[in-house]
Amino acid sequence: MRWNGLLVGLVGLLLIGCQSDERKLEGKWQLQSVEEAGIVVPVDTVWYNFQTSLFQYQLYDARTDTYRHNYGFKVMEDERHLELELTSYGHNVTDFLPHTDWTSPQRGFAIEQLTTSRLVLSSEGKRYTFRRF
Repeated sequence: MRWNGLLVGLVGLLLIGCQSDERKLEGKWQLQSVEEAGIVVPVDTVWYNFQTSLFQYQLYDARTDTYRHNYGFKVMEDERHLELELTSYGHNVTDFLPHTDWTSPQRGFAIEQLTTSRLVLSSEGKRYTFRRF
């Protein structure tokens, strides 16, 4: 009986370890910091949400005490490249972009680290560090 429990635990650990990077990315991630030119700025009001091919950029705007969000799509070209695109579904993306540091609705990221609890992305000279929310 004890061997059955050990075997089930071992299989569970193997399945977690073999989980694809795309599956690891799914869920809600809270931005913790943005680093640019050696300067690290703490952040706690931005979330990236991933579900299958869908993406949501969510932020808290303290000036107006409101949450803002915009939807889009994600494509993982491979385990090191992530392409995100915001669309005007429900909200005009051109109205949303000024609340972000994105310069256009499309953004490519290099995936520097992706674990079940930590995500580090880099793009346009910036490094974004997230924690699973």
